[in-house]
Amino acid sequence: MMEVKAVELIQPLVLEKENCPPIHFETGTILKVLMTTPTAYLVTADTEFNFTISFQDEHKVWRKL
Repeated sequence: MMEVKAVELIQPLVLEKENCPPIHFETGTILKVLMTTPTAYLVTADTEFNFTISFQDEHKVWRKL
């Protein structure tokens, strides 16, 4: 299996966390894959903000590059 180094958002994504303003990512945003977990990729944007994207959302929210 080839290692995935980056993914592209194919839908806009809004991350919300309690007591924090929402973070918006536009369609076409490229996210660098930092690590693979059993159910998701840990990714980062240029902001150095890390979060996970679920494998279940592939082809719905994001696609491999």
